[in-house]
Amino acid sequence: MSHHHNRNCRSPAQQSPETAIVIVPDAWCLPGHYEGLAAACRALGSEVMIVNNPSTRGPVGEETAPPGLYDDAANARRIIEGLVREGKKVLIVAHSYGAVVASESVRGLGMEELTGVSQGGVVRMLFIAGIVPWEGESVREATRGMLGLGQPDGDMEGFMYHSPEKLAQCMYSSVPYSQGLRHAATTNTTQSARAFEERLTYAGYRTIPVTYMVTGADRTVPPALQERFIGVVEAEAGRAVDVFRYSVDHCPAVTGPDAVVDCVRRAAGTEGYPNCTWI
Repeated sequence: MSHHHNRNCRSPAQQSPETAIVIVPDAWCLPGHYEGLAAACRALGSEVMIVNNPSTRGPVGEETAPPGLYDDAANARRIIEGLVREGKKVLIVAHSYGAVVASESVRGLGMEELTGVSQGGVVRMLFIAGIVPWEGESVREATRGMLGLGQPDGDMEGFMYHSPEKLAQCMYSSVPYSQGLRHAATTNTTQSARAFEERLTYAGYRTIPVTYMVTGADRTVPPALQERFIGVVEAEAGRAVDVFRYSVDHCPAVTGPDAVVDCVRRAAGTEGYPNCTWI
């Protein structure tokens, strides 16, 4: 479908860098939500791609079941795998639900797992307010009714929707309400409920190092829940997570991109990204 391309933000004039950033969107968020962030990351000298989650779109009246987490993960994996095959060192920047997609999609693609096989690999995942289910747990189970958005305002053919008013209040709470409404109208859409029901089968965060950006003024994924998710990663991976805290709302890619770029730079810094030459 033409409206459903993943976005490659590399300009044709650029030489292909050795590094790539793959942005994995949150539920309800279209790729356009991350265009400003992608441009800022591109300015760091990296190739940037924005994944387009199949589960995030309106119903189109087709007979097939709405896409779910596994469709999102397969789609993200195609992009990540392609970059790894080109020998790229990949940093995944995953926003909220996108952290579940990223975790599910990276089996066998970690830099450490590919040593001696490939120059490339996923070196690190940066979770922005990332939702982190245990293996065998769904998003719905992991969040336990604690998401600020609450129950959807409605459901169309298996796709949940929230009013722009609610999105403005919960997702864009750090900007004036009118601005939040505008963001909701232009970068949000409906979300397949199935994505929240399918259970994580592979905890990619166990093998790939994680940096976690806590969004301290978040009204969608409360900071206390984010801290619990950091604990899940640490328990599974058996190592400390690099945690950076910012007093931003749930959608800093739109409302506070400087904070996200700062966190990307930290995640891609000398400790986490030893072969990085682009900061």
